Amino acid sequence: MWCDRGVSTPGTADRRRGVRLTRPATRQVRRPNLDPDQRAVLESGDARLLVVGAPGTGKTTVALELVLDRCDRGALTPEDVLVLAPTRRGAAELRDRLSSMLARTTGQPVVRTSASIAFSILRSRALLLGEPVPSLISGPEQDVVLRELLQGHLADDGPPNPWDRLVPPESLALPAFRGELRDLLMRAAERGLGPADLAELGQRFGRDEWRAAAVAYQEYLDVTALRQSTPDAGARFDPAVVVDEAAQALATWGAELPEATRPAWRLVVVDDYQEATAATVRLLHELAGAGAGLVLLADPDAAVQTFRGASPAFVGRAEVTGRGLGELGAKRLVLMRAWRQSPQLRAVTATVTDAIPSVGVVAHRLARSAEQAGSAAELAVDGVGRSTVVGRSTCCSPAGPRNRSPSSRTSCAGRTSARSGRGVRWRSWCAPVRSSRSCGADW
Repeated sequence: MWCDRGVSTPGTADRRRGVRLTRPATRQVRRPNLDPDQRAVLESGDARLLVVGAPGTGKTTVALELVLDRCDRGALTPEDVLVLAPTRRGAAELRDRLSSMLARTTGQPVVRTSASIAFSILRSRALLLGEPVPSLISGPEQDVVLRELLQGHLADDGPPNPWDRLVPPESLALPAFRGELRDLLMRAAERGLGPADLAELGQRFGRDEWRAAAVAYQEYLDVTALRQSTPDAGARFDPAVVVDEAAQALATWGAELPEATRPAWRLVVVDDYQEATAATVRLLHELAGAGAGLVLLADPDAAVQTFRGASPAFVGRAEVTGRGLGELGAKRLVLMRAWRQSPQLRAVTATVTDAIPSVGVVAHRLARSAEQAGSAAELAVDGVGRSTVVGRSTCCSPAGPRNRSPSSRTSCAGRTSARSGRGVRWRSWCAPVRSSRSCGADW
């Protein structure tokens, strides 16, 4: 910044008072006192963890404290850690907080979005292969391409209009229609579906609009491919496919670049894992396969990015050991103390979440407000996230004691999984068990 105050020259008759520049005060970051559940996450030695918690239980705080703990102990350097956030705004906030806590400079950002780290991987690959640097296709650019294509359909310029008799002609010119079409194409691309796949699905399920969208999808791909056909133009990626392209690049890195170091991190922390898309999960599989530890923090009841392809069902799959998408074999830990909610607000939250269909993980719904902690009826959670109730009946329902005869145990438990996913509130049923320790063992 240039300042001419206080600067004198030989022709200056008087000296004006200058401005003194001072170093800004160092911001003191207060470290939180972690509760036992949060401390258990930091002390866990498992390579893959799934940490679930209700709103206000400190999931993001645990994510930052985990990174800081590993770096302070010398087990990792900031360059060894990758923290993924679902949005650019969330990533920027976490990056600022973590930078203040680390109090050191890093060679590259520690906190990024999935699309950001994916583009970085693709850029590194292109440079090592001697190819032009790739670029991202922006949302406004996508809108322009689709607008031109739909105008051609409306004018019957070329092949027959695929939207004929499906939507009113004037709808093709509406920005809202283009937005809906773009969302459909991007969700198909995230799942690895091409135009032929989308058309086949439309044929199978009787969705003529999907078949029409498949025509626009193919034309869109042809136009974008034509625009990168010049020798000096690098590959161009849609935001929806860049993460999947990065996962494929990592999978083939050894064959394409056997002498180059593959991008890798020793610890990958994913905040708001309930917002992960299928492409993000495939990327995590590749990173974990290269030896990265995974810590996934989630509240499956709070997904807000599903319209962009997020799938909270991946939270329920994370504990499964297998080769399917999202099956990571993670150990589950549950945060049971809500620090940001009063008992009244916690009751409102519980009422709302009870009506949300379950994805297989529900123990976090029994979280208690911090003001309620320490009572005789406080919910306790063991080291693997199984719930036990101290001072209450052995019924899992937080609504209170229920008396069930042993003969009804099988029929009640047999209906549990069916009812939990059909809109029946959790407080409206119970599953009797033999002891308080086994209560919630299947949770």
